[in-house]
Amino acid sequence: MMAALAMTLIGWPAIVGSLAVSTLGIVRRDSKWLQWGAVLSIGFAWYLTGWVSPVIKTAGYLLPLLHLGGAVAVRREQYWIAWTMLLPHAAVASFLAVVVLTQ
Repeated sequence: MMAALAMTLIGWPAIVGSLAVSTLGIVRRDSKWLQWGAVLSIGFAWYLTGWVSPVIKTAGYLLPLLHLGGAVAVRREQYWIAWTMLLPHAAVASFLAVVVLTQ
């Protein structure tokens, strides 16, 4: 039971889900969705803080904050800034996907 919960909150469902929820928030122009995306990204961000690389570790600390920054940008109707703030999450997720798939 705990393993399934951990996989859901830290694994690929959380990674893809947080990006999807935040993307939906920008498209719908509703910052609450980005706030939920930030909550969903906490597990993945916590996982990233365990990496040895300081770049990935720093990204882990910043991911939820970037989602919240995107929520602020949506409130101020600066949608291109909100999209830009989601790019690090997509980049780290893509990097992790490449690492996992090439093993």
